[in-house]
Amino acid sequence: FSTSRAWNSIRTVSTQVAWYSVVWHPYSIPKQAFCLWMTIRGALRTKDKLVAMGVLSNANCAFHCGEPETRDHLFFQCPYSASVWKEILGLCQIVRPILPWQDEVDWMSTYATGNQFHQTLRKLALAASVYHLWIERNNRCFRNQFLPSQDIIGKVKRDVRDKLALRNSAQRSERHESLCVTW
Repeated sequence: FSTSRAWNSIRTVSTQVAWYSVVWHPYSIPKQAFCLWMTIRGALRTKDKLVAMGVLSNANCAFHCGEPETRDHLFFQCPYSASVWKEILGLCQIVRPILPWQDEVDWMSTYATGNQFHQTLRKLALAASVYHLWIERNNRCFRNQFLPSQDIIGKVKRDVRDKLALRNSAQRSERHESLCVTW
């Protein structure tokens, strides 16, 4: 008996999605990768879904911008989350406007696929940003706790910096060092 053979016999094999390696890679932080996976798949219980299920009566954004909370709004069309993501993009030395959610995923699928240093940095930055914004959203909804965006940026920076510190130092270069200085 083999667990892998049993699993392969009962599961339906699908084609690999373009964003797979953005989420699941050797340096991913499991809880952040899982949160990113749920976000990309549209499985987070955002307020718009909770209203549709009859659990909530209004879908106002937890970041108090006056818009309804949807996945696409929360990541990164809301002014609060956009300010976090804009700063993180800058730390990654990515100069471009913030894109709608699916375009962000597509961009990452194109420019963050692979295991080069800057690609790993981008993947970690996206996952950490999504994770910490989702945690902040939940803290606001369920604990009535509010952090300024700079604190969220600090948490993202810490997680990315700590994970990058574990990378093989032989892979470092002048460009890698210049990227790390900002983190």
